[in-house]
Amino acid sequence: MIALLIAMVVAAPGSSPKTGGLPPMLLNPDTVVTASSRGLPSDLGRVMDNVVSLPGAVFGVGVVDLETGERITRNERRRFYMDTPDIVNAAVCVARHNSGEFPLDSLVSRGEQIWQVARRGQQGSREATQSIVYYMGGIEHVDSWLSSSGHSNTRFEGVALDWEGAPEVAASYTNVSDCLDFIEIVSDGLVTTAVRRMSTNPPLSGELEIALGSSNVIYGWISDGGDTRSINLIVSKPDGSRYGITVLANDLCCASKADLGFSMIWDAL
Repeated sequence: MIALLIAMVVAAPGSSPKTGGLPPMLLNPDTVVTASSRGLPSDLGRVMDNVVSLPGAVFGVGVVDLETGERITRNERRRFYMDTPDIVNAAVCVARHNSGEFPLDSLVSRGEQIWQVARRGQQGSREATQSIVYYMGGIEHVDSWLSSSGHSNTRFEGVALDWEGAPEVAASYTNVSDCLDFIEIVSDGLVTTAVRRMSTNPPLSGELEIALGSSNVIYGWISDGGDTRSINLIVSKPDGSRYGITVLANDLCCASKADLGFSMIWDAL
């Protein structure tokens, strides 16, 4: 157990964990996971209908087969508010890395590389999530990227910081279609060590740990605050199938309701 905890600290220097226990797998980020695909189950749409019908939340959900590109969604275009839109940060970081504009191993403040700052954000640091915006060129650059990449339904206003007297920030929002696109952008970048390092071992709740088990390889981003929760995960199964899963929830009665929706979808896969 001590060795596992040390591995977590090394993988995310200076991070502030979000709510949740140990992830189901402490993945070595230097390992590339290859995949094959069996396609999406025929009854997945029915399960999604059941999720969006759950009381106590408004849901948008989607799954993409990351090998074939096949998608099934519900409430795909509806706008959902996000507390910390770190999935947007991740997509912008990978896109700029791929274009050569700003490699993820570029050094930034305090001697950190950009992937390390993104990693701290993924693990719950609001300051790191906000810092990434400025390293990427500011809100204006993020807006420009969202527009030019066809994701104008997503708006990143910044991050509300924790310290007393921090300025108020307008709500950020996105939709299921855009989140699946962002997942695909990052998934394509997982051949790069820095992308794996910034995306590995998301802080899962106890419910999600139980649902996902210990045999799957997981990358992703989880954000919650108030009555919102966003779950965006890339999951590789031992049989080689690989999926991107988005669960967006607003007007939540409790965070566990969003986790229940995710678990229902995962069980169908």
